[in-house]
Amino acid sequence: MTLEPELHYFHKPHEPQTGLKLGEFLPVQDFLADEPACKELWALLTNQFRTRGKFLAIWPGVRYVAVHRDADGNADGFLLVTAPVNWQIDYVVVKPESRGQGIATQLVQTALHHAYLHRAPYVMLTSKESLRPLYLACGFIVVQDAATADAALPAKG
Repeated sequence: MTLEPELHYFHKPHEPQTGLKLGEFLPVQDFLADEPACKELWALLTNQFRTRGKFLAIWPGVRYVAVHRDADGNADGFLLVTAPVNWQIDYVVVKPESRGQGIATQLVQTALHHAYLHRAPYVMLTSKESLRPLYLACGFIVVQDAATADAALPAKG
């Protein structure tokens, strides 16, 4: 099994996202009050992505959650933002039956809009090479691939 390379992306919010349908953007405390949405996010992370350990490692730093809802009001897409100063998008997840409808793009644009409103200096993320078209279409640039970045780090010791 060949692992897909990961890329590092960068975006400097310089204007609001206008003329777009934006999703909900909630402080994490407000998101936690929506038990059905929390259960759906957990189900996606554990069943579809099998990344429970990574999720639990980043969760303490999550400050915002962008949520997309289907026509019935049920959460079907999520984006998590950690935001110490600069913003880091750590997850963009969409229910399998809701994929291919532009939900991931809407979630990313929602996060970028709020990054601008909150005056975040920049937004970054790391993602698989196959998702490059999504992030480039949202205005991100590729900074470098993860393998090159790791190789460039000074040796420990």
